[in-house]
Amino acid sequence: MSKIGETPVREYMSRDLVVVRMTTPLDEVRKLLEHREISAVPVLDDGWKLRGIVSMSDLLRGPRAEGSIHPPDKMPVAGDVLQTNVVTIEEDAPLREAASRMLAEEIHRIIVVRHGVPVAVLSTRDAAEAVLDARIETPLRERMTTPVLTIELGESIELAIGRLVSEGVRGLVVTDGGAPVGVFTQLEAIKARALSSELRRMPVEEVMSYETICLHVSTPLYRVAGHMVQMRVRRVLAVENRTLQGILSGFDLLGAIVDGR
Repeated sequence: MSKIGETPVREYMSRDLVVVRMTTPLDEVRKLLEHREISAVPVLDDGWKLRGIVSMSDLLRGPRAEGSIHPPDKMPVAGDVLQTNVVTIEEDAPLREAASRMLAEEIHRIIVVRHGVPVAVLSTRDAAEAVLDARIETPLRERMTTPVLTIELGESIELAIGRLVSEGVRGLVVTDGGAPVGVFTQLEAIKARALSSELRRMPVEEVMSYETICLHVSTPLYRVAGHMVQMRVRRVLAVENRTLQGILSGFDLLGAIVDGR
């Protein structure tokens, strides 16, 4: 059994802390997330105090009707959609504790603090690096998530957006007769939402992402994690006999860190 869970959080946290302010326009937040290839960003006030976090999910849902710091006719800002129940952890805490809390809270990143001040983020992407380093050999089939939420490539973009929101997931696997051909994630949904209602009736194939990796269900986790780190992808599709069996994200790898296998 691997001892990776005993490693301090600081060994794997992302030290390049990207933050926004309460008054940062949501369009700038979206561009920042897209440019930095991250799924969420902490929100600080002018005193460097952590006020909340804004994720792709928050951008997809849009500003709340109440509690906005700007009138409805003004440009929406980070303070309009941020989630205030931010989970934090000290940098010297063991990685297993961070992974356990992320699983319990069903979150994909945890803010790392030093004496209460945010200094870094530990994300599920960092979890992939830890699994790779630990050379955890558990087969993919034992950690993958099933069933997989899918949508056929001929279905409309509007339907794909609606399914993402109603199911509360980060992405759908786009299939062609059951075979995986791409993914439709929150990022594609946010971009597609700006299209006209007529264009949103186009097939989801027109806007899906082709950035997918398919691996056999018997592949050891450390190799799966290696592909995720090298290719900078957040999910791997598990296949057998060319058919989709499950999906594994960095979130699923947290369980391997907790269990040590």
